[in-house]
Parts: sequence; C-alpha cells; structure tokens
Amino acid sequence: MSGSAAPLRSADASAKEVVLHLGGTPAAFAYISSLLTRTLEQQGHSVRVHNVGNFPTTRLEVMLEHGEISAFILGRTPQRDGRFLPVNVGMTDDLVNQRILFIPKGAQVIYDKVQTLEDFRQLGLVAALGVAWADNDIWVANDLPLRTLGGDWKRLYEMVASQDRGMDYLPRGAHEMAEEWRLHPDLDVERNLVLVYDQDHIMYVSPTDLELHTLLQGLLVQARDSGLIAELAAEFFADVKKPPVSLEERRVIDLRLPRSPQYPQSWAIEPGR
Repeated sequence: MSGSAAPLRSADASAKEVVLHLGGTPAAFAYISSLLTRTLEQQGHSVRVHNVGNFPTTRLEVMLEHGEISAFILGRTPQRDGRFLPVNVGMTDDLVNQRILFIPKGAQVIYDKVQTLEDFRQLGLVAALGVAWADNDIWVANDLPLRTLGGDWKRLYEMVASQDRGMDYLPRGAHEMAEEWRLHPDLDVERNLVLVYDQDHIMYVSPTDLELHTLLQGLLVQARDSGLIAELAAEFFADVKKPPVSLEERRVIDLRLPRSPQYPQSWAIEPGR
C-alpha cells in the first residue's frame, strides 16, 4: 500500500452524471461506493449512489446479472467471467487474497507447528467455503480439503464453531478479518499464519450496462496507477496491522493458482506502472 494518490488526469468534455446501484454488507458498500465515487469524480463525472441493501452474495450476483446492481467486487472465476463484465484491476490492494483463518475455540495448538504448505496440508483439516468462492479452485489446486455451502455462506461461521459439521476453519481476507473478528466471539482468529495467493478480487460490472463497463475499464486502471486504490484500502482497512490480524507479523504460506485452460495466464492482475 502506498501514500497519497496522485490526481487522475483531467476531466474531458464527455463527463456526465453516473448513477450507481450498489449493495453488500455495510463495510463492502462503504468501500465500493467510495472507490467508484472518488474514481469517477476525479475524472469530472458527478455520481449518485443508491444503496440497494445487504443480501447474500449469491443473491447479489443474480441482481448484478439482471442489472439491479451496477457493479460488485468478487473473486474472479470462469463462471463469473461468463455472467458479468470483468475489469482486470485488483480492488483491495492484495488484502483479500491474504487469507487468515477463523478456527474453533481452543484449536490454536493444532496450527502452532505449521511452517510450510506441506505442514498445513498434512493436518488434513477441511476448509469451509462458500459454493461460489474463487477460493474453491485454489484450495483444490493446492490439494487442500474443503466443503462448500450454497445459499447464505454466512452460516459457515456457526458451522465451524460447532465443530460437528466436518468444517475445521474458515478463511477470510485480511481486511475482512479485521472487521469480523469482534462479531464472532465463538471463534478464534488463528494467530500465526496467512495463506496467500496472487489473485486479488476484481470489479464485475452488470452485463446490462456496457457503457459503465467501458468507462470503468479505463478509469480503474488510472485509479490503480495513481495510487488511489492503495490509498483507499489503507484508509478503510488500517486495522489489518493491528491485533489480532497483525498481518505484517504472520508466517506466509504461499498457495499456487490453478493451471488450466479455464485459468489463462492473461488473468494475472497487471501490476501498477
């Protein structure tokens, strides 16, 4: 993450009002609405944002497909690329792809000796994942057991805490964990590890709004290259540096991405220039 963002290039004569319908958790809505508003306003557009509310991710994806919301930040998958319009720019400054684990109370000792991916794999523990998460293919590519849940994935917290559903841990992005750990006192935050893969979440735009997609294709690249995305991530997610997340103090376990025709090399997020 970097310091103050440089200004985007000056607005052009085509600047206009952009109306956005956005949704998600309060934290997710605050971030995406601020990011898109700042990006568009720095190019001279005026922005009106409507909050459509907080729904399960699977429902928000249906809303995105039908144009009930304008855009949403998601992990990239082949299925989502087929349904929505992707903008290939990382949206969390590589925080969401640094995964920290919710674990059952008292389970920390199981993880204390883990130094490598092979050590972690040998534990034989089962990840709890939402059925549509990009993590699914990544866990499979790294020979890590998993179980998925359809519908409202937020039930996974209690399923892991119960210790009787065959799910041992729930991976969350570093910035998500910084927001959520206080909300789940029946779970512990694993203290030492961060599982990292090289694939940030991206912005998906509704297929019903080709004009917005065209606009954001260029402007989000500028927002990345100017440092605006990094600045906003640092502003919104400063708690990743504080306990119990303490991101910079954790032992990194690198996960490889899937290698198949469904995951072409062109998917790699281009670094800022």
